Amino acid sequence: MKRISTFLIGLFLFGCNSTTRTENNEAGTVSTNEKKSEQSVDIDFDNFKIRKGQLGEIKIGMTITEAEKQFTGLKKKTDEATNFGFGGGSPAYLYYLGDELLFGLIPRLETDTLLLIIAAHKNLLTTNGLNPNSTVEDLIEKYPDLTVNQDLMSGGEFFQDKTNNWAFVFRTNKQTEIGDYPELEVPSKPKQLTTHTDWIVIR
Repeated sequence: MKRISTFLIGLFLFGCNSTTRTENNEAGTVSTNEKKSEQSVDIDFDNFKIRKGQLGEIKIGMTITEAEKQFTGLKKKTDEATNFGFGGGSPAYLYYLGDELLFGLIPRLETDTLLLIIAAHKNLLTTNGLNPNSTVEDLIEKYPDLTVNQDLMSGGEFFQDKTNNWAFVFRTNKQTEIGDYPELEVPSKPKQLTTHTDWIVIR
């Protein structure tokens, strides 16, 4: 249980205190005056495979500037990392295709160094065929011994693939919880199998 606590504490040592705003990224974000061309941006999702420590060619440890050179044509917004369960001071840079969130980049506190990637679009696939909209039942097919954990800091639940450093996040509440938790910090076998993942955290 100590490992789970350590994982949670580590995740929440950073976050954001900035307000949401839309801006252009240096790698070719579409401006407001080019909304028509934004609609025609074509993303090859095969180039954005979810791997250990990376999304496509975007890798943990890069600077945000280096990461933004790996893609073009996306609308960028700056949001609060607390909206993704992380607190402490770092922003969350979110990248959209039209109105659809594709992924987010969260830097280490007070640096430009990429610490976490939030994979959010259902067409982003892991190397074992899952995505940020997979159901618990889908996950069990790949992880037969799957257990879920409560997120005691920000609510919801998560399943952690420790081999690949992925966390499948579920924004559930007491009424929709996937597991049973008679004791704090004790993982649970899932009882709800149709709940969908909300996003995947890549570390």
